[in-house]
Amino acid sequence: MSNVKVSVIIPFYNGGEYANATMNALSAQTLRDIEIICVDDESTDDTYNHLIEFSKIDNRVSVYKQKKANAGAARNLGLQHAKGEYLLFLDSDDLYESDLLEKLYTEAKDKDADICVCDADQYNVVSGEYITKPQYLRRKFVPEQLPFSRETIGEYILYFTNSAPWNKMVKREFMQQHHISFQEIARANDQYFSIMCLMLAERITVVKERLVHYKVNQEQNLTAKYSETPLCSYEAMLKVKEALQECGLLNQPDVRKAFDNKILNLFLYSLHIQNDLDAFCELYNAMKVEGFEKLDFSIRDEEYYFSKLEYQNLCYITQCSAQEYLLTKTIEYRDTIARKNTFIKDCNKEIAKLQKEIERLEKKEKELTHIKSTKRYKVIWKLSSYASKLLGRGKKKGNE
Repeated sequence: MSNVKVSVIIPFYNGGEYANATMNALSAQTLRDIEIICVDDESTDDTYNHLIEFSKIDNRVSVYKQKKANAGAARNLGLQHAKGEYLLFLDSDDLYESDLLEKLYTEAKDKDADICVCDADQYNVVSGEYITKPQYLRRKFVPEQLPFSRETIGEYILYFTNSAPWNKMVKREFMQQHHISFQEIARANDQYFSIMCLMLAERITVVKERLVHYKVNQEQNLTAKYSETPLCSYEAMLKVKEALQECGLLNQPDVRKAFDNKILNLFLYSLHIQNDLDAFCELYNAMKVEGFEKLDFSIRDEEYYFSKLEYQNLCYITQCSAQEYLLTKTIEYRDTIARKNTFIKDCNKEIAKLQKEIERLEKKEKELTHIKSTKRYKVIWKLSSYASKLLGRGKKKGNE
């Protein structure tokens, strides 16, 4: 293919049940000058066969297979084969608007951007609800003047969006210039990619529309198995720290503050998605005993942190063991639920009062309707109308 505007790179692993839906959605994108690079991470189901069959239907689709590694390795393999002017690294099981590629590419080209970021939300596969989440694009931190960079947005460079790769279209030349790729670890392989792209980009722009719908409450995704390798987020931050030091950026106050807040955010997120006690304790202790020190992370005043809740949790961590921290959060959760229940009860009481008032008014309305239907009311209404007309005539003559 020539003149490829966007290369879409997607890792697949045991995604046979949704491979066709994903490929159909990408094939139907309104931007036509694209290539779709699928990398099968040695699936044990029929994913690879689905992808091969689809490549026979759409010649823009190419399929590669690797020995079982991880999504980071699969993305890097796709990157090696990409020919597009811009790159977008999507997940295989999410939902995408049909004009996702067109809107990101058009905005990126208009601003000659290194990166174009769009908004997103979450799709609950159980309830069928679309859930708005602020972390994909915190609009109040996006500068009015587009494009922008680390120089203009300062300490919020890693806070205006999260580290997911699937809402960030990146110029291929920019990635090559800075030798940016994905870290080949089991989880959190996108942290290094996203953080370094945002830190090094000279021109960043945004599309303030929710064009990606990230699926939640499904067993197949990577975060559902995070406890198998709990230290990946810690490893990711160590690699980022090393890269930022090599670039000479980490001694800049804005960069240091942005990175510190990212460390805290990712650490707490990684803790709170664990579903195994041993894995939780392993990550908790690793960060507390050596992680913060290796990352040159020191405790600052509350004003230094973007989230008061994250700062509060950090204070707990400095004072508590892993088990004490869990107990503290359990008590917090219990108290929060109790407050919400009290609030709900108060709301229900107010609703009951309003319902009674509505019933009273409805009863009065029925009585009034009945009165209006009687002969006596109709006679009185006619007499009052006649009297009004006579009074009106009298006033008119008096004025004359």
